[in-house]
Amino acid sequence: MATSAKEAAALATLGAANFFEVSHAKSTLSYEVSNSAGQPVLTYNDGKQTKTFTGNEVSRENTALGTLVTVILKPSIDSSRQLLTLVQPEVLVNGGPEKVSLPVIFHTTAGVIPLKPGPRQTYDVQIFKGIAVLKP
Repeated sequence: MATSAKEAAALATLGAANFFEVSHAKSTLSYEVSNSAGQPVLTYNDGKQTKTFTGNEVSRENTALGTLVTVILKPSIDSSRQLLTLVQPEVLVNGGPEKVSLPVIFHTTAGVIPLKPGPRQTYDVQIFKGIAVLKP
């Protein structure tokens, strides 16, 4: 089937979103795949405080679900450690913003002290809603 000139022009302007701005309840999250220095930037506000993570503070892993973007909210060696993982899907945009719903997983890994029976990791999955755009 032949592609019309209008369809070809629309396909030519499609691009992968590189900036996500989403929220859930009082929490907001923005994620830029690559800033002007070529580094990922994730900013999370839980309604009380804002934390920004850049460069190697942001771990990215491509999976069948999408790109898992993980930051450490509360580091710890001995006690529990808290992480945030955004599941970033591939989103194609055509100039304007596209609406998105993204799972954000808050996971806690138990520390080594005290060592006790039970799950070593716990998870709280929240669906954040907002937009994805292609920034120049």
